[in-house]
Amino acid sequence: MESLFFGYRNGLRDNWKTAFPNARSGTQPADSLPSSLVWLDISAFEDHDAALWVASFVGKGRKVIVLSSSPNDQQAYSMMSIGASGYCHALAAASQLQEVADVVKKGGLWVGPGVLQRIIGVSNKIASLRSDKTSLDPALSVLTAKELEVAADVAVGLNNKEIAEKRYMSERTVKSHLTTIFQKFNVRDRVQLALLMNGVPFKKEQAS
Repeated sequence: MESLFFGYRNGLRDNWKTAFPNARSGTQPADSLPSSLVWLDISAFEDHDAALWVASFVGKGRKVIVLSSSPNDQQAYSMMSIGASGYCHALAAASQLQEVADVVKKGGLWVGPGVLQRIIGVSNKIASLRSDKTSLDPALSVLTAKELEVAADVAVGLNNKEIAEKRYMSERTVKSHLTTIFQKFNVRDRVQLALLMNGVPFKKEQAS
């Protein structure tokens, strides 16, 4: 999937070119191609204008990752709420940009810990209002005791480092547990896992 970048006056930033040697720059939403992954740098945009661009791309069925040179959780939450699939720093290292692209291409969402906490907070409120008070998804029985602990920590918004410290394990072990949990539940990322753990329904995509 080709990476197509918008919004930066000089076309492509150096880190973008390093991450995606075949990346191209566009000037109008109409430039987006069916197979393109859209990256929108909103560093010089007003939030309202950025929202219009995101909505335009999403309306055409594109996956959009929003970039900002001054990222903040409020803006990230706003962009994700209107359909963006990711939000990160415009000057992020090439390796991180590649990781973001990989997650989004697979159908996942890329958000910072602050935004994840906010999404989980909303999901907890929704779960508390549901009349059906079933505790946990029956599918949780497929998890080992350690996997269940890690999944429960994700459900309350802990990041990998915090889980590792709490459970006296390495971050590498936490990541290994999460990979297994994602596979067992057929979820794409920790956002979907948090929603599942909090009893909030969402549409699962078939694994490719």
